[in-house]
Amino acid sequence: MTSTFDQEIDLDPAAVVRASLPEEARRRSELMEKVRHVYLRTDRDTLLAKHFDRLLEDLTERRDPDAHEDADGFAERLEGNIVVVLGPSGAGKTSAVRRLLSKHARVPNYGKKGVRCPVITVRVPSPCSVGELGRVVLRATGYPLRRTRVPSPEIWGTVRERIQSLGILVLHLDEFQDAHVTLRADEQVKLRHLLRSLLVDEDYPIGLIISGQPEFEDFLRPDRSSVRRGSWQMFERIALTKDREAIRTALKELPRIACLGIKEAAVLAILPRLVHAGCNLLGITIEEIHNAIRWALEAKANELTIEHFEAAYAFRTGCLAPWNPYVAADYRDIDCTRVLARSEPLPPPDGNKSKGKKGSKA
Repeated sequence: MTSTFDQEIDLDPAAVVRASLPEEARRRSELMEKVRHVYLRTDRDTLLAKHFDRLLEDLTERRDPDAHEDADGFAERLEGNIVVVLGPSGAGKTSAVRRLLSKHARVPNYGKKGVRCPVITVRVPSPCSVGELGRVVLRATGYPLRRTRVPSPEIWGTVRERIQSLGILVLHLDEFQDAHVTLRADEQVKLRHLLRSLLVDEDYPIGLIISGQPEFEDFLRPDRSSVRRGSWQMFERIALTKDREAIRTALKELPRIACLGIKEAAVLAILPRLVHAGCNLLGITIEEIHNAIRWALEAKANELTIEHFEAAYAFRTGCLAPWNPYVAADYRDIDCTRVLARSEPLPPPDGNKSKGKKGSKA
């Protein structure tokens, strides 16, 4: 069947919007792309790389060193293991894992569609049933299911066939954290059994990378076999006492990428307020710097100042000055998870005054 159209269809709507931007906005967007491309590497990235390298080594080792390297030899590979990367939302887990995979010499073509790669990343849906997870994995391999009602065993049978045919050795399940909340107890058991079955598959065992919030450990804990197979890493909150130099480096280098200067006095004034505004989480802290840089570019400034951080924070959160950590003298008392802060929180019904942080309750 052939079809003709009078008008060309652009399959990238973002490209259409980008082409319609004024020249100044396009230039600003190009600078921000360069800024966002810069990655702050820390000790935790080194540890993550070690976990991943060990996972790959385990996957290549065989029970019988003399086994042939052919299709029949796959069954001789050792069972797969898990790398589990946990941390609060905004700690930078997803960025760290994706950065590692995109730069790793043994993971060619990561993230590229239509070409083979030994690792694929799937964002876990919420709620996450066994069947829905299978559908998402199939979609990531380029095999969307057309039928709406397909039994979970059939879905995962197809998943296993696809994984093996595409030469996928590692499945990265990102944002895996809500299963213990959204699923019934019996569904949680099925999901745990599924994860373990991927590791110990007789014909084609694979490795798993799971990134999510700390609650995932509660979900996996009942399956002691899978817990034992895991190598675990926690992305801790940052603190000025131990991370000052890393954040200071980001605060000085990122503006430079955007052709902005920043004075040393400004760095010293911004640094403690920045970490607090970022809730002591690396990912959010870096986003705060990005937001301030964009604000400075929009203002056509030559230097990045604390006023740009103040304005960007107010724009993002809708909070008035008393609840802006870049303005308030008592910024350490501000709850930076709050948005639209315009007055002090009401006291509890019994009339007792709240002893929490300033603005700690909406």
